[in-house]
Amino acid sequence: MEYAKMSVRSLLLRWRQYFSLFLVAAVGTGVSLFLVFAVNGMINSLNLKAKIYYGGDYHFMGSNMGEYDSDDALVYETFASVFPDTVITSPRYEYRATTAGGLYFEGVSTRQRFVKGVEFDRETPLLEKCNFVEGGMPSAEQYADAVFISEPIARQLGCHVNDTITFMLMTKDGYTNTISLVVRGIFRDSSVFGMYTSYLDRKTLCRAVGYPDTHMNRISVISLQGTPTASDTAKYQAALEQLFVMYPQVQDKDEYLDLVDYCKFDIPTYALLTLACNMQDLRLIIDAMRAVTALVIVVLVIIIVVGISSTYKVIIMKRINELGIYKAIGMKRSAIYKLIGSESLALLIAGALTGVLFSWILCSVIKLFDFTIIPAFDVFLSNGQLVPSISLAGIFAICAIVIVTTLVAVLFSVRDAVKKMPSEALATTA
Repeated sequence: MEYAKMSVRSLLLRWRQYFSLFLVAAVGTGVSLFLVFAVNGMINSLNLKAKIYYGGDYHFMGSNMGEYDSDDALVYETFASVFPDTVITSPRYEYRATTAGGLYFEGVSTRQRFVKGVEFDRETPLLEKCNFVEGGMPSAEQYADAVFISEPIARQLGCHVNDTITFMLMTKDGYTNTISLVVRGIFRDSSVFGMYTSYLDRKTLCRAVGYPDTHMNRISVISLQGTPTASDTAKYQAALEQLFVMYPQVQDKDEYLDLVDYCKFDIPTYALLTLACNMQDLRLIIDAMRAVTALVIVVLVIIIVVGISSTYKVIIMKRINELGIYKAIGMKRSAIYKLIGSESLALLIAGALTGVLFSWILCSVIKLFDFTIIPAFDVFLSNGQLVPSISLAGIFAICAIVIVTTLVAVLFSVRDAVKKMPSEALATTA
């Protein structure tokens, strides 16, 4: 405690000498934290869009699911029995709309890439997280004819919420069919996960294509207790293997889907596909973002360490006579190290805490800007904004790295001055 009092008193008396070091620690820590929070926010936004698009944390598919010889209702009932009450399972029918048809409104048409047949009631915890610019989740009586479309598509059509649009599609028998839908939600998305994708009631879509209400070609799995862990995945996989012929866990969904497309399975074979394997094509981008962030943080930490330790060495040399007096009155070398260490620690803690505040200010400011003008950047945005994700773990990690590495460097840099004998220290002219 005595060393702490002495170090604080020393910092206050010589605040002009230490102010630049304080700024280096504060700015370096703040920028590092801001980068971590910003990248985490971008990745969280990407993951949320992917979850909505793919249907949650997992989706379950079978090599014959949706075919004439598949009892989809029985498959769904058997599959759902594996999961606890904290997990939502929901059947989906994904219709590829690139071959024919599209959306029509008052003489204007636009094509779609995929139309997702969903259960609005079961998938509410997921779908309500869409960045709606108009409308929102429909009421129960509106499910049958409700449709969600993206803002760019709504702009092309010139439609708004509660407008009735026409969806033209190809039936399973090769005929053209049309159904009327009411726009209940317009979500802000122009990314690969949203612009050319619409969401409507699964039963309505199945009937329009000519399938029974029980038809599905995948089952969504939505965890209500955060992202499932690798152990959760292994547990679910093992349980499903007791009920189905399961394909092993894959890193890339195409490994399984290619076998399905080329009819390589002699018996119905199912797969539990994780969100990560669905996003394998984007994994390179995510890894690159994290690598660049880590590189920048390393550079900033090096600047902090080198800048503070070298400057501190100069400051200590100017105080060499003071250290000589301490030694002359009986203070041991270890005690001087404790004094300098306490002084450095107090400076670094103050700088780190200020850096946390600085990073929070940067995070608040960046949310004020609209980044939708940047092409293809919308996939990382939430409602057109970059929303950083602040985490206590990130704050602790960055602050600990800055404080520990800089403190060690400071003590190492002043070792020569501390080793001087009292007579040498008193005789030195700063």
